[in-house]
Amino acid sequence: MVGPSHKLGAMKRRRGHLRARLLPLGFILVLASASAAAENASDPLPGATLETVLTVARRLSPELAARALEVEAAQARVIIAGSWDDPTLRVTSDEIDRTGGPRQNKMIYSVEQDISLWGKRDLKRDAARAEVDQMTADSRSAETELVEKVKVAFAQYYQTDQVIRTTHELHSVVHDIAKLARDRYAQNRGSQQEIFKAEVENARVETEIAQQAAALRAAKGRLNALLARPIEAPLAEPERLRPLPPRELLAPTALLERARSGNPEFRSTTAVIAEAESNRRLAEKSWYPDITISTGAIDRTGNGPNGYMAAIGLKVPLQFGMHEAQGQEARAKLGAARARRQALDQRIEGDLAEAAASLSSSRTTADLLKTQLLPKSEALVRSGTAAYVAGKAELTDVLMAEHDLADLRIQLLAAEFDAQRQLAAIERLTGDDL
Repeated sequence: MVGPSHKLGAMKRRRGHLRARLLPLGFILVLASASAAAENASDPLPGATLETVLTVARRLSPELAARALEVEAAQARVIIAGSWDDPTLRVTSDEIDRTGGPRQNKMIYSVEQDISLWGKRDLKRDAARAEVDQMTADSRSAETELVEKVKVAFAQYYQTDQVIRTTHELHSVVHDIAKLARDRYAQNRGSQQEIFKAEVENARVETEIAQQAAALRAAKGRLNALLARPIEAPLAEPERLRPLPPRELLAPTALLERARSGNPEFRSTTAVIAEAESNRRLAEKSWYPDITISTGAIDRTGNGPNGYMAAIGLKVPLQFGMHEAQGQEARAKLGAARARRQALDQRIEGDLAEAAASLSSSRTTADLLKTQLLPKSEALVRSGTAAYVAGKAELTDVLMAEHDLADLRIQLLAAEFDAQRQLAAIERLTGDDL
C-alpha cells in the first residue's frame, strides 16, 4: 500500500517534468511575441502620404475581404452549374412472374441518372460565369468606393492639420504684436487700449485653435475608422496632397470614355446583361424535355437466370403556364438589365460633368488665391506692420490685415480640399487614377 508521502512525491515529480516541458514552449512564445512587436514597431505609421493610408485600407478592409470570398463562392458555382446531378441508386425487391406455387423473390439493383440535353448545362455554366464577372466587378466597385472615402478623409486630415498650423502662426504673430503694443505703451508711444485689443485678439485666436484641434481629432478618427484601426491610433503628420492631373485629362468627353471602359459598375451591368441573356435562352429551352436513363442487374436468387435491364424516361413539358412564366420572367429581367445600363450611362455622364466643373472651379479659385490675393495680402501685412512700428498706422488695421491673411490661407486650403474631393469622385467614376 502506497503512503501519502509517496503520492505527494510522485505528484511533485510530475509537476516538475511538466514545468520542464512547458518552459521551452513559453520561451518560444515570448520570442515570437517580441518578434511580432518589433516587426510592428518597425512599420512606419500611415498618414504621411495618401499612398501609405491606401495600402493599409486595402490590406485591412473587412468589406474587401468579404467581397473576395463572394467571388470565390461564385467561381465554385460555375463548377456546380456545369455538373450533372448525383445519380440515384435504387434497390428493388420484386416477385418472379409465375402462375402458381409459392412466392419467389428477385432483386433488382439499378442506377438512374438525369441528363440535361439541348445545351442547357452550357447555358447554366455561362450564366454562372457571368455571375463571377458581376461579383468581380462589384468587388472592384467596393474597392473604388473605399479608395474614394480614404482619399477624401486624407485630404480633410491634411486640410485640418494645415489650418491649425496656420492659426498657430497667426497666434504667434498676434502675440508678437501684443508684445510690441506693450513696449510702445511703456515708451509712451501707444495707448493702453491697443494692449487690450491685442490681448482680446490673442484670446480669440486661442479659441479658434481649440476648435480646430477638435476638428483635427475628428479627422484622424474618421481616417482611422476607414483604415480599420482604433479611433485613437497614432497617425503620421500629413506631408502633402496629390498633384492635380493636367486639365486636358479632365475633359468630360474623355472622362466618359474612360468610365465606359473602366467603371466597375459598367462592368457589373454588362455581366448582369450576359447572365440575363443566358437565362433567357435557358428558359426558351425549358420546352425541350430532359431524359432520365437507368440500367440495372436482376438477381433471381437461384430461381432462374440472372439478367439485366435498361430504361429511359422523358420529362414531358406539360406545365404550359409555368414554362411561359419562366420565359416571361427571363425576358423581363433582360430588359430591366439593359434599361439599368442605359440609366447608369446617363447618371455617370451627369456626375462626371458636374465633378469636372466643380474641380475646374476649385482649381481656378486656388490659382487666384496663390497668384493674386495672397501676395497682395502678404505685402499689405508687411507694410502695415512697418507703418505701425513707425507710428503711422493703427493697431486695429494691422490685426485685421493679419487675420485677413490667415483667412485667405484657410480659403486656399478649403479650395484645395474641394479639388481633391472632386478628383476622388471622378476617379471613382472612371474606375482608376487619372
